Amino acid sequence: MKVEAQDEVIELEELVVTAQKREQAIQEVPITITAYDSDFLDNTSIEELSELAAFVPGLEIQEQSPNNPGFVIRGITSDSGEANIEPRVSIFQDGVSISRSRGSIVELFDIRRIEVLKGPQGTLFGRAAEIGAVSIIQNKAIDDTLGKIRFGYGNFDQWLVSGFYNTPLVEEKVFGRIAAIYKKRDGYLDNIAGGDLNGTDTFAARSSLQFIPNEMTIIDLIFNYQKDTPSGTSFKNQLYAPTGGDTSSFSPAELNRGTDLFIDREVWGITALADIQFNNAWSLSLITGYRQFDAFEEFDADGSHAFALEFAEDAEGNQFSQEVRFNYNKGGRLRGFAGANFFYEDGSQRVPIRTDERSLYPLITPLLNSAGVPVPIEPLIFPDGSPNLVANLPDILLIFGPLAGAPLKDFHEEAFTNYGETSAFELFIDGTYDLTDKFEIIAGLRGTYEKVEAAYEVTNSAVPGTLGLLLPGSPLPNDIFSPTNGRITGSDEFTSLVGRVIARYKFNENTGMFASVSRGRRPNVIEVDETGPETLSDEIVWSYELGIKGIVVDGRLFYDASIFTYDYQNFQTIIVTDQLQADTIDAGNASANGAEFSFNALLTEGVSLFGNYGWLDANFDETDSSGNPQMFAGNRFRLTSKHSFAVGTNIVAPVGKWGDFFITPTYTWKSHQFFDEDNDAHGFGVEQGDYGLFNIRFGLQLPGDHWEISGYVKNILDENYLIDAGNTGAFFGLPTFIAGPPRFIGVQITG
Repeated sequence: MKVEAQDEVIELEELVVTAQKREQAIQEVPITITAYDSDFLDNTSIEELSELAAFVPGLEIQEQSPNNPGFVIRGITSDSGEANIEPRVSIFQDGVSISRSRGSIVELFDIRRIEVLKGPQGTLFGRAAEIGAVSIIQNKAIDDTLGKIRFGYGNFDQWLVSGFYNTPLVEEKVFGRIAAIYKKRDGYLDNIAGGDLNGTDTFAARSSLQFIPNEMTIIDLIFNYQKDTPSGTSFKNQLYAPTGGDTSSFSPAELNRGTDLFIDREVWGITALADIQFNNAWSLSLITGYRQFDAFEEFDADGSHAFALEFAEDAEGNQFSQEVRFNYNKGGRLRGFAGANFFYEDGSQRVPIRTDERSLYPLITPLLNSAGVPVPIEPLIFPDGSPNLVANLPDILLIFGPLAGAPLKDFHEEAFTNYGETSAFELFIDGTYDLTDKFEIIAGLRGTYEKVEAAYEVTNSAVPGTLGLLLPGSPLPNDIFSPTNGRITGSDEFTSLVGRVIARYKFNENTGMFASVSRGRRPNVIEVDETGPETLSDEIVWSYELGIKGIVVDGRLFYDASIFTYDYQNFQTIIVTDQLQADTIDAGNASANGAEFSFNALLTEGVSLFGNYGWLDANFDETDSSGNPQMFAGNRFRLTSKHSFAVGTNIVAPVGKWGDFFITPTYTWKSHQFFDEDNDAHGFGVEQGDYGLFNIRFGLQLPGDHWEISGYVKNILDENYLIDAGNTGAFFGLPTFIAGPPRFIGVQITG
């Protein structure tokens, strides 16, 4: 929210959002919603979606890399990269879903507003909004000539160039806008094997046109493009130290292949928006979108300098969507919308593994022992730092006949690929009716028909592996993935219904209270492995919420508070089978209770204070719906802190002829969280303790409001914290850890 001062009246400027498909002041929206405009993003130096999450109670965005994000709303995580698994959290860009994990991270440049809606939002945002939605609204072309450019430099050789330019092309009819950003930063963790890790190298651009053919019609055409080519991710092993180093997640790593660890990701899309006003009551909104992503990542899953688990991921996908929505608002007691949506998506995820069997053998010795094969436990790395290269299988394996003493291959490669194709057709309706001047009822339904196809295929090793015969299931000619002998497919059709009912009471023009019941759904998953397809139940969430929000103290304080509870059925999670293959299963039921509070206060002209607090107790139930004990009974949801808060202030003070000095210090804090659903049952330490981040932005706005000089420090106290832990290596008993960013310092010039 901005500050407005006229005739000595100081108040917060009204923030208008479009969460319910129409413009409303945020205090009028009967949903728990957090919204920030571009001024807030600039003042707090927020450049990433993960940084934004710290200022939104109930939201966590885990960004291992642009290729591997996780979105968490109220404890429910959406982060799978598999092409056949649907997201749980909807991410929208100008009304078009960008929810598929590998294509969901976008740069925050030339942004108008970001809205985060919590609780099931299927009625408003469709089939993937099981527990919430993040809506990014970009600036569109307008009838004006204006522009901005920004240059920045920081530690770790960080460079930033961004800007936009807007101009009319045909008087009062056609307007154009272009915007772009380029940012680059060296990785903040050195790799002894070469290069660095956790770097940034991103270029993104957007062009948009707005057409006004007549006074009743507005059409926007938007093209978005983003290319990410950062260095590899620091999946560091904490059991085996690098040469001359230690096992800390925050010190140099030694990951094989050095500079050959990287990410290459390209995302682009075209969006067409049309709003047609028929009369003073009816209008039509059309949203057409096409998107495509192609993401490739090379990573070292064992996190050491042994050539044991050298993985890659090659994911691609394309989608088309079309929404037709009729809106009704005659200014009377009834208003709402109804329409239809078509969505098509096709994608794949290929995961190859390359290994030296002489290093892979030490990793499977514990598995062999647990399977009753008494072989000596071998270390992956010797105490002197050299990899353990077991040349031959031990003679103790005489039970396997000629396999005893067999040589191990120095290079072995195999891969699996999953495929997903979805066609979905949806009908929806949502309306608000004023029973009295103070009491209104909101109700909505969305029905969905889906046709889903999934497939799975294993690419076998060209030369049979030696270790495959030892493993449970004997996946020969492979060592890890059981052969499929071609592509195995499965398909099914599903129908579903989600909806919401909300009652809102208005105490006055600026304050209201609401109570809601909503039903959310994550679509069924067709899980395919070498044994064939299996259809998993759709996940269902029933959410109950009570909230109050308003603007008080003569328009100088906005507050938003809510309490909620939800029941979660048929929760889908990933386990590792005896064949070391990750499978998705129904884990049963879960429930949560929580509370959220946020505020924004204008203390005096030029001094504002903002903050939020969130409490969440989200756990797996003891039993499933049939009364059977659950796999993760009593465990807390992963990536979920019980407590979190953020607080900050924005101070603007005139300094005579120099202009205005501004400073925005912020502090964000999160309590303990686990990184896996078994809550570190194996004692790997895959958890993060309490931690807080102190950031500050300051600078000088020069006279005329054209040029600004600013500086920032992120993570001033250089706090050590983890982005993630466990990862692919945990499947093999070698959890890896990803360090969070250290202290970043930089300066920027904007004009």
